[in-house]
Amino acid sequence: MSKISVQDITKRLLEYNLWANERLISYLTEIDRKTLYEFTGSSFGTIDKTIQHLLSAELYWYAIIFSGTINDFNQPDRQHLADQVMIDLLASSRRLVNDLSRFTENELVSLIQASDSRQSRYEYIFHLVNHASYHRGQIISMCRALHITGELPVTDYDAYLWWLENK
Repeated sequence: MSKISVQDITKRLLEYNLWANERLISYLTEIDRKTLYEFTGSSFGTIDKTIQHLLSAELYWYAIIFSGTINDFNQPDRQHLADQVMIDLLASSRRLVNDLSRFTENELVSLIQASDSRQSRYEYIFHLVNHASYHRGQIISMCRALHITGELPVTDYDAYLWWLENK
């Protein structure tokens, strides 16, 4: 068994995050726009607000991981702009892959400060990807609660690994 570096794992996780967001957004662009704004009672209420939260989280963690800057987490609410938010989320996910994959092994394991916590960059990257996975799952559950029929996208990491093997 070959040894895998933190750099390789981190890059793969960031590429997975982009792949999963692309699958989800591709699906969401095909459903009725009104559905994105329907209240479901989930943590952010609507699919649109959950996508906005995903984008806010990526922007927040990017600033910390890339430059050590702690910004306000909450971005302005973008009412009825789901299509633009989805475009921005994909652009953000691409930037994560492009910029954060460049960190060296030493940079990835070095500790950085985020609010009241001091962890390595790779731990925060892992958190960012795990956080996004959680909310993508919420969005799929919201789709089911809204009685959206059809084949919902599978965004599990295992599905990504299968895709890598079979593309």
